[in-house]
Amino acid sequence: MQRQPTARDDVPPVDKATFVAAVEILDRELAKAGGVDPPKSLSEAEGSGEAAFAIGKTTAKLPLSEVEGLGLVEATYLVLVSGVTTPLVESGLQVKDTIVSVSVEGTELHESTRALDLAATAERLTAAIKTAEENGVAEIGLELNRLVELRYAEK
Repeated sequence: MQRQPTARDDVPPVDKATFVAAVEILDRELAKAGGVDPPKSLSEAEGSGEAAFAIGKTTAKLPLSEVEGLGLVEATYLVLVSGVTTPLVESGLQVKDTIVSVSVEGTELHESTRALDLAATAERLTAAIKTAEENGVAEIGLELNRLVELRYAEK
């Protein structure tokens, strides 16, 4: 039985402050795991005028052969990508992205992952992987949100 698309239009998008807070948590955890000092707080950098941030929307493909190379972590109100292999970077994924939806080309599967916890996001990813395998599709589509630093062009 194939899953039907699930609409989550009733869930508002994550606001920038929440996204920044989640990324800061991940930055601290990655620094701690790497034994280095955490970077300057994004909210401090933005507050001091050193940087500005916006939420960008992009897409990427997750090849089924590279699924094991995707790391996810739950932060406040979102699930962030916490690890990617080189092939996943080449397919468009970055650490600190958040997956907004998953889909499988040629099928009706399109599942929102907005405002879901880690277990529910993993469930949606697993359903997409299974659907792709059953339909001979080599990858699943991901819609992503990404925190983008805005800068003035240097002269």
